[in-house]
Amino acid sequence: MLWIRLAFRELLRNKGFSLFFTANLAVGLCGFVAVQSFSRSLNQHLDDNLRNILTADLVVTANAPFTPAEKEVMHQVLGPDVQVSEVIRFFTMVQTRDTTRLVQVMAVDDRYPLYGGFALDPGTHRSAIHQSPSVFMSRDTAVTLGIRDHADPRDGLQDDSGRKAVPPGDSAPPSPQTLTLGNTPFTVAGFFVDDPDKALTTLELAPKIYVGANQVADTGLLGFGARVRYHIYCGMPPGTDVPALTQALRSGFAGLSPDQPRIRVRDSRDVSQSLSRVTGYFAGYMALVSLVALFLAGMAAAFLFRGFLGGKHKEIAVLMSLGARRSGVCAFLFAQLIFLGLLAAVMALAGAWLLLPAFPWMLKGLVPEGIVLNMDLATAGMALGLGGLGSLVFCLPVLVNLLSIKPLLLLQGSAADKGVNPWWRAAAFLPGGIWFVAGAMLVGGSPANGLVFTAGFALALVIFALAGWLGAGWCRRLAHTRHLVRKLAFLNLYRHMGASLACFVTIAMGVFLISLIPQVQKGLQTEIQRPEGLKIPVFFLMDIQDDQTGDLETFMQDHPGNLENLSPMVRGRILAVNDTPFHTREDNRESSGRPRRTEHNFSYRADLDPSETIVQGPPLSSDPWKYGSQTLFEISVANSFAQDHDLVIGDTMRFDIQGMVLEGRIHNIRKVRWNSFQPNFFLLFQNGVLNNAPKTWLGAVAQVPPDQRPGLKNKIVQAFPNISIIDVTQMITTLTFIADRLSISVRFMAWLAIAAGLVSIFSIARHQARRQAAQTNLLKVLGTGFSDIRRISLLEFGSLGFAAALVAVILSAGFSRAIAWYFFDSLWALDIGYLLGILILTTLICMATAVAAAGKILKTRPLMLLKKSG
Repeated sequence: MLWIRLAFRELLRNKGFSLFFTANLAVGLCGFVAVQSFSRSLNQHLDDNLRNILTADLVVTANAPFTPAEKEVMHQVLGPDVQVSEVIRFFTMVQTRDTTRLVQVMAVDDRYPLYGGFALDPGTHRSAIHQSPSVFMSRDTAVTLGIRDHADPRDGLQDDSGRKAVPPGDSAPPSPQTLTLGNTPFTVAGFFVDDPDKALTTLELAPKIYVGANQVADTGLLGFGARVRYHIYCGMPPGTDVPALTQALRSGFAGLSPDQPRIRVRDSRDVSQSLSRVTGYFAGYMALVSLVALFLAGMAAAFLFRGFLGGKHKEIAVLMSLGARRSGVCAFLFAQLIFLGLLAAVMALAGAWLLLPAFPWMLKGLVPEGIVLNMDLATAGMALGLGGLGSLVFCLPVLVNLLSIKPLLLLQGSAADKGVNPWWRAAAFLPGGIWFVAGAMLVGGSPANGLVFTAGFALALVIFALAGWLGAGWCRRLAHTRHLVRKLAFLNLYRHMGASLACFVTIAMGVFLISLIPQVQKGLQTEIQRPEGLKIPVFFLMDIQDDQTGDLETFMQDHPGNLENLSPMVRGRILAVNDTPFHTREDNRESSGRPRRTEHNFSYRADLDPSETIVQGPPLSSDPWKYGSQTLFEISVANSFAQDHDLVIGDTMRFDIQGMVLEGRIHNIRKVRWNSFQPNFFLLFQNGVLNNAPKTWLGAVAQVPPDQRPGLKNKIVQAFPNISIIDVTQMITTLTFIADRLSISVRFMAWLAIAAGLVSIFSIARHQARRQAAQTNLLKVLGTGFSDIRRISLLEFGSLGFAAALVAVILSAGFSRAIAWYFFDSLWALDIGYLLGILILTTLICMATAVAAAGKILKTRPLMLLKKSG
């Protein structure tokens, strides 16, 4: 207990060290705790709502109506107690009096949803959409469609049982309003605030509207070529082993068509895996960045403790000469570090609690609405553990210096022996390295991601350390001058190389993180909005029937805009690759062991689109392939599809094209720029293979003046009700919004890293100012003005910050280029203005920090400094 009392008394006497050590560690720990709390809250929200998100225990999906044999398999496997709801889902255009827009139609029966429900207007019943052609939609969708653009009270909602959820209000539409789906007019039966079909994000290709499944047959939208998905939602009695039923269904359907399974079965595990993949990308990256911030804080903590312990060597030696054991001294220092670490953890928990509400704003549209964010006991325990034990791990390389303290050396005027065993020094860094690698593997989503991140981080540290060491040599050369300010500033940097190097690496790593992502983001946005060498269309047309292509071309000749790249599309299945069933080969993109998808869209074209480039092999033959010939037809495969499915030139592929079995050979691999928003396909066939097959067409419309786009879209849908139109400009806006949000989240964590770096910079500057107090005092005594002394600090830390930031932005440009090449197909653009801004801002921040840190020394009278020195 004596050592603990002495430890606390020592911390109270050194309030400056205690404050900066705790604040520095708290800032570094705060971001890590906040990200972990957000991730755990998001996972908890998904776990608690998985069944409601799926609206069933399991879902069976097909691209065509279920056959009697398939329904019999379901009946045999699921038994008589299953609750079943059938849903048809498809995209189409909806017409109102003022506008036309792509919507997602949910054609549901009267049992949907099995879990969850609608929150409908008062007096509106679920049965309304089944009794007549009518729809349910959200008010936001109605405003988008121009159906109801006046203000609406949002009170008076009811749930499915008719009970009032909030105080009632008059929110019913004043008169029935209509819209057109295909060939049939529908009325608006009511509005909902929350629909049962939950999604992870609020960003969707098109808004949803609900209709009765018995009302869609007359619309003409379910004909040949329509992209329709048929779902059977199944609710099981409590206690049912749903995963076992899922596997039994998959086996049963595979038995009906072993060579070409067409039915997909999902349960809550699949939903959880899909959502975890989506959330894991940005949560994992933010966690890794926050881990770097904690590492930088640890570096600063070690440096602070080094300065604190360095002034205590003689005191510790005296204690040991009076009989204190080395273990007692260690307990004394351990108690101090653990207490400061725990205090930092408490401060970090408070800061993380304040930061949590910012995450839904930063990731708006990317995470579910209504998520409840909180910190559980596991997160609090993790923070306390990282604070208490982390402070020991960070400072262990400094604590090893206790081995060099020998009381006998006090007689020689020193208390420490410089000859500490190098192996002990190296071993002291080992726990910190293990801790960082383990943390990266834990939060990075997979061990491989953690190791790759650690390798990249280590490489950056080595580069920064090497650059700082080389810079120290230049400081020595720059100090050879008669200019007092420059001479002393660069001499200080060179003489205190350890402190300068720590400060350099800390600044550089923070700037590196801030500068890295914007380069990739700018490249992505530029490529999405204005891909080099390509023209972005205004509209993307789908579901064009074979007999409509001529009429559509004639129609577009009389209206603004150019119809481009009309491409045939034939639906089929991949049966085998090199005589191995395609669906049994493990998909590189899946880890669940499920069969890979066999249904795909195929096409053919005389010439490649400008968005396509052959990267391996010769072009496809222009001579038509003849059915019944002994030669295999040629296939062109997109490089992304080839990589995902382990395909190479020369592989043979067997297909089922609407009942006909055909076989071809991969002739070339081509790169596809999907951001062109032109009709592109994974697989292109040689001319002559698909020409006579029943098909639909895709197309693009370009060069339409902005003021004429709404009118043209309305006229196309009026003339061709079955054609679906995607507004490409709106999609680009959505994709840009996603990129912006992800960039905001990553920058936020990067700024936390630089905040930890700024605390360490301030601490290092303050420590250096104290170490140079005698020099400052001598300069004052010799008549040097405050302005010159201040300029020395400004030049010392300004040059340090500028050099570190310059190296960091250059390295970030190189790293971002490599990331863009590896992950984003070389979509990269250098943002010179942003990098210059970061360079200037970092330099100014370092200069201001140095002046603030040295302010107290500058204001101290020379006599007081002489007394302290004496």
